[in-house]
Amino acid sequence: MTFDLPPGLTAADEARHQPPDGIGDRLYGDTLWVSVVDPAAHVFGVNHFHLTNKGYARYEALYVIDGATQLYGNKFPLAPEADSGPWSDGHLSYEVVEPYEHVRITFDGRRFGFDLDFRGRFAPFDYHDSVRGDPLAVAYPFHSGHFEQAMNCSGTFEVRGGKTERGERRIDCWSHRDHTWSDRFSEEQAWVVKESHVPAHYWPSIQLADRHINVFGLYFQNEYADADKTFGGFVSDKDGSRPMLDAKAWIEPSSGPECRAAEKWRYELTLPDGEVIHVRNTSHHGTIKLWNRAENDLENRMDCYEAFVDWEVEETGEVGTGIAEHSIFPVWPQWIV
Repeated sequence: MTFDLPPGLTAADEARHQPPDGIGDRLYGDTLWVSVVDPAAHVFGVNHFHLTNKGYARYEALYVIDGATQLYGNKFPLAPEADSGPWSDGHLSYEVVEPYEHVRITFDGRRFGFDLDFRGRFAPFDYHDSVRGDPLAVAYPFHSGHFEQAMNCSGTFEVRGGKTERGERRIDCWSHRDHTWSDRFSEEQAWVVKESHVPAHYWPSIQLADRHINVFGLYFQNEYADADKTFGGFVSDKDGSRPMLDAKAWIEPSSGPECRAAEKWRYELTLPDGEVIHVRNTSHHGTIKLWNRAENDLENRMDCYEAFVDWEVEETGEVGTGIAEHSIFPVWPQWIV
């Protein structure tokens, strides 16, 4: 293995995890999130998997291709016992070829397909090592683990429909991945959810030539004291992955239904050595929303948006690509039909 792993991670953490003792019949599972952001190929997407203890998994390939949104989602049987994969519904598959070094994701769909290799760009980061611990542990009683890693993505992508150029394209870009094992999505909603549109969390993936930055925080906590903030994140480079110290974030539009279609994001980021930088997006290539459900397919559990963007560091002029993930609270609509 090329990378030194943080103390809390082992090769076994690339596989599915057994639910912790005492969880009862609560929903639990591993979620796998892997991005593809390739402006040269005009292909932007997120591959998302939810491998549950309830006898099923959800498979998602959510893409913007030549400006057109194309989505694939399937709920497929999966044994509840933990295993090491590969995981597949017969169309979309995820295989750990070598832990923390090489993941392969393939898809064979009617409208598009791909064969993509994701190879470790920098060392993984255990979110437990964030400056105040894993922020997701605050929200979920059986949240167990969460690592992220900067990746390189390469392979082929075939466009099989639409009015733009069909055929095979070469993918060669930076990527980001997240593997979490948790009981998230299991909390019951209110009996009746009232319409509102409030920016909740932010989670940008900032992919630059010599470093990779990610933070998790809450928009409304910008002016909170550090000790009171729900915050985590890291910066990775050739010297390893280290925890970020602080962040603030702004989204535009910032209120009303329009914030669900936001197109501008800016962050103030405090690096591990105390340096403060500002990162903003200079373009927006499109947005998709994750398919976040519990056991009821018709009830929305979280409105989490993935915006594909180009980034610029204001102080240095560095440019890059990535995703401005954000959630809007509460879910709206609650029911999908």
